[in-house]
Amino acid sequence: MSAGRPEVALVVQRYGLDVTGGSETLAREVAERLAPTHRVEVFTTCALDYVTWRNELPEGEAEERGVRVRRFAVAEERDLDAFNAFSDTLYDRPHRADDEREWLRRQGPYVPRLVEALGRDAARFDAVVFFTYLYYPTYWGLKAAPTRSVLVPTAHDEPPLRLDLYREVFTLPRAFAFLTAAEERLVRSRFPIGERPAIVAGMGVDVPPSPDVPAFRVRRGLDGPYVLYAGRIDAGKGCAQMLAHFDRFRATHGSPAELVLIGRLALPGLDQPGVRYLGYLSEEDKLAALAGAEVVICPSPYESLSIVLLEALGLGTPGLVNAHSEVLRDHCLRSNAALYYVDGDEFSAALDLLLRDGRLRSAMGENGRAYVRDEYGWNLVMQRWRDLLAAVE
Repeated sequence: MSAGRPEVALVVQRYGLDVTGGSETLAREVAERLAPTHRVEVFTTCALDYVTWRNELPEGEAEERGVRVRRFAVAEERDLDAFNAFSDTLYDRPHRADDEREWLRRQGPYVPRLVEALGRDAARFDAVVFFTYLYYPTYWGLKAAPTRSVLVPTAHDEPPLRLDLYREVFTLPRAFAFLTAAEERLVRSRFPIGERPAIVAGMGVDVPPSPDVPAFRVRRGLDGPYVLYAGRIDAGKGCAQMLAHFDRFRATHGSPAELVLIGRLALPGLDQPGVRYLGYLSEEDKLAALAGAEVVICPSPYESLSIVLLEALGLGTPGLVNAHSEVLRDHCLRSNAALYYVDGDEFSAALDLLLRDGRLRSAMGENGRAYVRDEYGWNLVMQRWRDLLAAVE
């Protein structure tokens, strides 16, 4: 342990400015914001892609924005189709503990050398923080370095959370950092975490004062009103259902509003009237797209925070979210800045209301700005982090 600045290790499956993903972005932001007061060391992989875990970054150590980053090569790439087929033999079916450990290995990223290095060095860290309950480095890393460990589960109600091996994951940490109160309720309902230190740390949201919406509209040829989806465009994120709901909305209400999609496209055959795909945008253009939208849609039933929704609310754009996500529904109720829907009828009715009623959008926009400012400012979030780390150091 350090006699000067506290030393903190962060363990996360992918890391870097070019890595997209909620838990990975949170890990990088926390690492960089702790760096002025802590010696921060990140244990991660050489992968950029979470689907295959293919090694794309150089193995070894690097200094990145004040943070020491140690990357380890993934020993086995993942075959997603084979992994999904194997998963179907476990979920809600009788199986052995060895089957779950084999599932974890196939889930990946399989990096035994990372776990070995963490175990060797664990004693010199004042705290070891693990991001995301789901992956191999967290399960085996917690076994290797449990003494001053903090788990950031980023959990939502999904089939893997019901596997027995995750009871071990939630038994070992000294402390927990949750993204939302809804996530903490879910974890406490499943696992006996007791009186161990736990906080709802959230994630800070930086909102620029005035993205250049007119310039963005000109560049992208957006002349009329639009609603926006931002993120990975695939069925697992609720996008196929959202597209079906939007098609029904257009047929029922005859609205001129387009549905604009930005992000990585993983849905085949995207060719639907009133839907426009703009690809993967720069951060500047993404924020302008959020600010210029009439409504931002979050259709995923599985969320542990939703950075995109918080960015939209912080920019004064109301949300329309899937009610099957308790986290998203909780944001709606606490902020008064978004509506939620259960099915296609409610989707159509809520979207029609939001598009027709400018005064309602404006009031919800002000509520959203206040909610993000008061709950998700980085100064508040980092003070929560410092308090939690002090409890385990």
